[in-house]
Amino acid sequence: MTVFYLVRHGQASFSADNYDQLSDIGIEQALLVGRYLEKKIPKLTKVISGEMLRHKQTAQHSLLAFASSKYATPPAQEVDLAWNEYDHQNILAAYNSELATPSRARKYLAKQENPTTHFKELFINAINQWIQADEKTPQANNTEYSESFSAFGRRVINALEQAAHQNPNGHVVIYTSGGPISIIVCYLLGLPLSRFIDINWSLVNAGVTKVVTRTTSNKLTLSTLNEHDIFEQQSTKKLITYT
Repeated sequence: MTVFYLVRHGQASFSADNYDQLSDIGIEQALLVGRYLEKKIPKLTKVISGEMLRHKQTAQHSLLAFASSKYATPPAQEVDLAWNEYDHQNILAAYNSELATPSRARKYLAKQENPTTHFKELFINAINQWIQADEKTPQANNTEYSESFSAFGRRVINALEQAAHQNPNGHVVIYTSGGPISIIVCYLLGLPLSRFIDINWSLVNAGVTKVVTRTTSNKLTLSTLNEHDIFEQQSTKKLITYT
């Protein structure tokens, strides 16, 4: 049997021009989830991360817990771009040019009565437009998006199935984003992949979703979703974040 621990990255720098880096809270989350995983995993056999900086930083800080415990050195981190998040900036820009860059988006949202609520509405609309674009335009002719929704879904599912094929036994930690984790949850539960955004919103930074394969059938099964007990046990709730 193989156990896959899908870890969403720690809090990224949402209000900065470069979203793709951990905030101070994100680093703290990564350190804590590393300690959490070190206690749960009897022997870590493989580490995979997306190629985005927030993925690699989460892995780097998280793995410190393994390096300082029963492991002389933890397994080498394998970087696989198939675990990358969808291009949210491209999706937002295709929906509204005012959201094309983080600085322009901040200026636009600053004019709104409730920027947070307004952004969530815009984001959901932009995602739905991305999903629906597959139905309206053949993928080969769709130049509006850097990656179509269906291509994103296939990429993530193929990444999971490849990891399962290459790792028939053991404990594998995968550092990725909320989008890929949500796609996998939909896939394993038999839900339409277009429902992924409903799950995506609920995933906590550095939360853990566990997927297992059974030795007899090699079937992938969702075991747990969005584990974040370690953050709820802290004296402050500041570590429960969603960006």
